[in-house]
Amino acid sequence: MTRRQWTGVALAALLLGTAGCETTTSPSLVPAGSPAASDADTSRAGGTAAPRTALGADVNREIAQLRRFLAPFHDLEKAIEFGYDTPSPAPGVCISDPARGGMGYHYTMSSRDLVTDGEVSLLEPEFLVYSPQEQGGVRLSAVDYFVPYDTWTDAEPPSLLGVPFHAEDGFQAWVLHIWAFWPNPAGMFENYNPDVPLCPA
Repeated sequence: MTRRQWTGVALAALLLGTAGCETTTSPSLVPAGSPAASDADTSRAGGTAAPRTALGADVNREIAQLRRFLAPFHDLEKAIEFGYDTPSPAPGVCISDPARGGMGYHYTMSSRDLVTDGEVSLLEPEFLVYSPQEQGGVRLSAVDYFVPYDTWTDAEPPSLLGVPFHAEDGFQAWVLHIWAFWPNPAGMFENYNPDVPLCPA
């Protein structure tokens, strides 16, 4: 499948359709450093947290590679220079859910269609996620992989690192986060992180 030109209107329609999520405008985006995430993960089914289990060696290697790729992007300006220069769904918009936890501010590429092409690649996340901090500013915390429903025709959901994507009807998409730099008690691959602050009012 060829990569088509990204259109802000289509993406905004996807993301602003989020059911039950808060979106707010941030006064500033000043990324700060963050500790490395744990190499352990939890999973959640039906809202119930499963026991913590260790990730497999192959998955740990892939996540280590992802963290090395992302390391320069703790500096938001470096991410913008690389090409993740487009706030989504709009400048200053933060995404969180009071019932499920925080996400943050999402940045995608304007030069390539990573969002609506129906493709997934570990080192080409659709979004970099910068989460708000209680003391102010934001920090790089996760990456977001995003496959719109209308681009995926298989009976099974897409998967990455052997982890199936979550159906997010509010986004009309299959979505998977990897919380590479902010440990998530709900699970490394869950879309929301209850330890991340909700979007500022």
